[in-house]
Amino acid sequence: MRIRIVYYSWQGHTRTVATALAELLGAELQRIEAVSESGMFGKAMRAMLGMRAAIRPLDASLGDVDHLIVATPVWAQKVPPYVNEYLAGLVNCSGKPFSVLVEMKGSGAESAIRAVRDRLTKKGMRFVSSAVTLEDEVDAGTYGRKIEEFAKAILQ
Repeated sequence: MRIRIVYYSWQGHTRTVATALAELLGAELQRIEAVSESGMFGKAMRAMLGMRAAIRPLDASLGDVDHLIVATPVWAQKVPPYVNEYLAGLVNCSGKPFSVLVEMKGSGAESAIRAVRDRLTKKGMRFVSSAVTLEDEVDAGTYGRKIEEFAKAILQ
């Protein structure tokens, strides 16, 4: 099974958990990179408004992918504008399963997961599972069990 994990990470926490998950699943890992980044206030405002922002080119076709995992931080209980841009550009995704991994400091996991889930189900994709990690867990290195359980749910 070909699994693609696509992630955006501003401070490295989401990259850490996405990389650990990719190693467990033998998955392809792709990074969403912003063309330019504004300050945190501008980022949070764009996220709150559900806006999109330019990203560097990456493969947005899921034609040969069996399962997509979107790994994203939570900003203002939403996903970053760069993740919104990637999701908007996805093609060849109808009928494909997907999962969502959110990484956050405090709250908003449910609304961020729902935002990704809503966008991808509108594209004809099928939701499988989700997981949440916290910045404190990533900093302490105690997120492993959550990632292992998430990997098992994906492989079922």
